[in-house]
Amino acid sequence: MLRVALCAFLLMLAGCSSPGAFFGAVDGPPFGALPADAQQATVYLYRPQNQWSDEELEAPGLFINNELIGSLPSNGYFALSFAPGSYPLQMRRPLLGSFWTFFAGGSLDFTLIAGFTLEARAGEVYYLRYDETHTPPKYEHTAGQGAGPLQLVGKELGSREIPATRQVQEPVSIAASGKEVEGPGFFERIGL
Repeated sequence: MLRVALCAFLLMLAGCSSPGAFFGAVDGPPFGALPADAQQATVYLYRPQNQWSDEELEAPGLFINNELIGSLPSNGYFALSFAPGSYPLQMRRPLLGSFWTFFAGGSLDFTLIAGFTLEARAGEVYYLRYDETHTPPKYEHTAGQGAGPLQLVGKELGSREIPATRQVQEPVSIAASGKEVEGPGFFERIGL
């Protein structure tokens, strides 16, 4: 009985995270650039396709201020719009269906993969490349920008690689506070 309960609990947890590419390829639309915005910074987070990421069961997630923004399976991308400012970005790997952010920053923070602070400037476009097996050559990215598999790469490399990816989620806007800007809810959209 205990084994059945433990198996049920683990299966329940596994359903809480974002599935990796092992369970199916990203089926969103191909890459499409956001319209230029002189008041916001545009950030494209993408992940080139490779065997390692194609075989993972749970996709890593992007966090800002310990809040999940989105998960990034193999051959996927998502776009973010940032108000100008500094943003602590972190990539975390789920474990048994959860990112375990309760332990973030402590000695038991075992889901953190990489993190650094992005200095976002209005009107700029940034390409963040996440790849655990092939880091870009040193001349392809800005020195000191990135950590481990999460690297800020130049526009030339980013714009060359990202067209092969597919959209994982709708674009997200991030306020200067680091919180996601929520769009109008159902009742606001229908005028109530």
